[in-house]
Amino acid sequence: MKLASFHRGQQRGVMRLPRVAGSGALRREECRESGPSVTRAEQAFTLVEIALSLAVVAFALVAILGVLPTGLRVQKDNREETIVNADGAYLLEALRSGQDRLDYLSNSVYLVTINFKNGTRRTIPNDWPAGDPRRLSGHSLLGLLGTPKAVGPAGVSNVVAWIRGVSGPAIDRDPDARDVAFRYQAILETQAFLGHPPATTNLLGTNDLARVHQLQSSLYEIRLTMRWPLFRDNVTAPQNARVGTRRRTFRTVVAGSQFYYPTNLANDERMVFYFQPSLY
Repeated sequence: MKLASFHRGQQRGVMRLPRVAGSGALRREECRESGPSVTRAEQAFTLVEIALSLAVVAFALVAILGVLPTGLRVQKDNREETIVNADGAYLLEALRSGQDRLDYLSNSVYLVTINFKNGTRRTIPNDWPAGDPRRLSGHSLLGLLGTPKAVGPAGVSNVVAWIRGVSGPAIDRDPDARDVAFRYQAILETQAFLGHPPATTNLLGTNDLARVHQLQSSLYEIRLTMRWPLFRDNVTAPQNARVGTRRRTFRTVVAGSQFYYPTNLANDERMVFYFQPSLY
């Protein structure tokens, strides 16, 4: 038993002896002494792997750059529609009340054109710097924008205004920001409400005619059409202006009377019209 134990211990001692025979064992010992071994997972990328990675990144960048202009265009359209909706509500409320309480229109409206049915027009520029006596106030501009349609070949057809965004950034209302500000064209048509077609009034009695006349003199319909964007809008040559295909129409009814009086605007005698919602 003791002899067997001696032989097993001797064998275990022999197993712990290092191998020295053979050139392969010597080379392995030299490698261990020179430094740690490097596995495949710890090696650097090859040129083929780098090229494939760059191809994947380039493909992704092309897709992102292709979507970016679409996103910017959608953001721009949403911003313009937001301004148009807010300005449309502001203009209608200002016309209905006859007051521009914040005097925004003086800085935003830079051209007013009154068109007549016979093809003639009267143009009133308002693109003057702040403090210039020729610059119209918001109250005067409302009087021009409220000009009603009139019958006859020489009657008023509509009123057209060039406007910088009222509810946009304050820098857009500066005359020097004409090239970068959002601008649109506003077409206003104001007419008395027709309670009865003119061809049928001959069949009405005296009382009915009086009610129709009272209704037409106390109820007005305003139609506001806004078109954008506005290009080549030089006030010295308004006939060269061009407008885009975007448009939005607003309608409202004003209950009350409309009074008018002559005034001297832009060195010219012109009629201005205002609504009085509380008077009938």
